[in-house]
Amino acid sequence: MDHVVVEPDHHNFARVARALQEEADGKEWAAELRADLHKALEPGVAAARGAVLGMPSTGEPHPGEPLRVAVAHQVVSEVSLGRNPGARIRVRKRGMPRGFANAGKRLNARRGWRHPVFGATDFWVSQRGEPGWFDDTMRRLHPRLRQAAERALANRARRITRRV
Repeated sequence: MDHVVVEPDHHNFARVARALQEEADGKEWAAELRADLHKALEPGVAAARGAVLGMPSTGEPHPGEPLRVAVAHQVVSEVSLGRNPGARIRVRKRGMPRGFANAGKRLNARRGWRHPVFGATDFWVSQRGEPGWFDDTMRRLHPRLRQAAERALANRARRITRRV
């Protein structure tokens, strides 16, 4: 025999299909799943913000938002349920002071960067962040965050199975 035919119990199959269809309108279900996943990632967001704000500052006071504070405001969790589903914590590039879009990345890198002193164009300085403030924090929290995200997904699956 070169194939196998599986015929489901039509009554149970219809119940499962109906339960999935009730959930599959998607909007409420997806909104709740997104909220659960954002909540699961919140400890990671808070830890990353704390790590960047805990960095020592050696710069001179200047007008405008401090770089560390700007980076902390841009640490966010993102959840995608579309074509490439997933959840992640990242530092957004927008909203950084003085057009320094890669500030989060540069502060996390081992290598520093050079820039002109604020308000002076002929005097440049080298600056270095706290290497690993983001990577090390995420690596340490990864198992806990993954487990929390898996719990959120399992809760959604249980909701569907309860309807069957």
